[in-house]
Amino acid sequence: MRKYRAPTTEFFRLPNNIFDLGLTPIQFAAYAYLVSCAGSKGYCWPSIEKIARKIGAGKTATQEHLNVLQQRHLIAKSKRKTMSGHLNNVYTLLSLENPEVYRDLTPPEELPLNIYDDLPA
Repeated sequence: MRKYRAPTTEFFRLPNNIFDLGLTPIQFAAYAYLVSCAGSKGYCWPSIEKIARKIGAGKTATQEHLNVLQQRHLIAKSKRKTMSGHLNNVYTLLSLENPEVYRDLTPPEELPLNIYDDLPA
C-alpha cells in the first residue's frame, strides 16, 4: 500500500477553523468552491449556474446558501460589468477572524402563544 502524498499542483487550501463554523454541507461546498476559484487573488466571479453545477445543488439553494455566507461575513458580493455590458457577481473572501462568522443564523423555534394549547385534554 502506498503512502499518501500531498498534491503539489491543482489544489487549494482551506483554513482549519472552517470546521468550527457549523456550515451546512452546501454552504461548505459553496465556500470551498469560491476559495478554489479565487486562488491567491481573494476574489472570483463564477456564475450561480456554475457554482450550483460544481457543488451539486440547485440554483435557488445555491443562491440562498451564498446569501447566508454573505450574512455571516464569510464572503462579500458586489457587481462588475463585463466587456459585453452584462453584470456579474464578484465574490470576495473575507477574514474568518470576524466574530460575525460564528453567529448562528437559524431562527429560534417559536413558543406557542398559549402554553395550554399543547396540553392533552
